[in-house]
Amino acid sequence: MGVLRALDVAPAQLHPNSWAYMQAFRILCQFLYLEPSPYAFLYFYDTRPRQPTTWLALISRLSISRLDAFSQSFKHFKDGYFKVMVKEEGKPYFLNANGSTKFPFSWTGTPSRYKDMGTDELSAGDKEVVETLMKFVDKLPTKGLVRVYNSVHPIIDIEGICLLLKLC
Repeated sequence: MGVLRALDVAPAQLHPNSWAYMQAFRILCQFLYLEPSPYAFLYFYDTRPRQPTTWLALISRLSISRLDAFSQSFKHFKDGYFKVMVKEEGKPYFLNANGSTKFPFSWTGTPSRYKDMGTDELSAGDKEVVETLMKFVDKLPTKGLVRVYNSVHPIIDIEGICLLLKLC
């Protein structure tokens, strides 16, 4: 939700690879006992919103990219949409305690532009996350990390990924 708020985009407005990057980042931070945050995540990406507003994709910063693309091609992802209906029991997932929305529900015409964020713009906690991830020299497999999310044995699976990459 924090990334959606920072970018000022609705969930359906974000490109599928961007969702995969966020999930992989969260799982990687969890494995490394780091606290993921929107700005630590966005440090590794740029955005280039277009006018008129279309899908927003996170673009890896080449010199510091730590995750590879989930897929080089997503076919037909633009054909489906979903409708958000907030029922009383679902309020905490979509609305803050004061009733404001946690993220935009509909496409916004003015997504935020991120480009070359510096470490001086990060909080101390975000710097720790970025510095730890910068120690990895190779790109990490986004697809493998995302698969860990639904795994029966996530720790074993993520350790397997790390051993393959000689990270553990």
